[in-house]
Amino acid sequence: MKKRDLSDDEKELWKEFSKSTKPLPHKNKKTHETKPAKKKRINSVNLKDQEKYFLGVQKTPAHVEKTPALPILSMDSKLHTKMRQGKIRPEAKLDLHGLNLSQAQPILTKFVLDAHGKGLRLILIITGKGRNSEDYGVIPKKKGVLKATVPDWLSMEPLSSKILQITNAHVRHGGGGAFYVYLRKKR
Repeated sequence: MKKRDLSDDEKELWKEFSKSTKPLPHKNKKTHETKPAKKKRINSVNLKDQEKYFLGVQKTPAHVEKTPALPILSMDSKLHTKMRQGKIRPEAKLDLHGLNLSQAQPILTKFVLDAHGKGLRLILIITGKGRNSEDYGVIPKKKGVLKATVPDWLSMEPLSSKILQITNAHVRHGGGGAFYVYLRKKR
């Protein structure tokens, strides 16, 4: 099929149209240069972003790298890898399902101290993931309170001196609702 030539009116219309257009920025930087993006002001306040200033909680600024810090590994890396993969079976387990914070803390403390006293090395603490139901109350409740609080309890005395490593459990041992606690050797 042969292309037809444009008429004089069409050519004139095309010239008028092409004067009012701007070329699109290209992603290929070798062939076409693009305009540099405008830099955002770091200290600018956007009052529409209420989450950023709600109750004094401040998100990390955009200019800060958001790479998560790797947890410090206090134990043998090969053993830690096997533990994370669920290849090592826990020697004891504690299920905290259905307990509130005031009930769970003394039970957890006693369990960890007893396990350390018996010379156990790997224990499993099951917290659960938290409720999946919607919370329509006036004061919202935090989901997974035990899951969020148990690592804090384990990092405080008298338990922190007995613990070598805390890691999320493998799926076969509870996944996101459980923790492996690797205890130090009994002296």
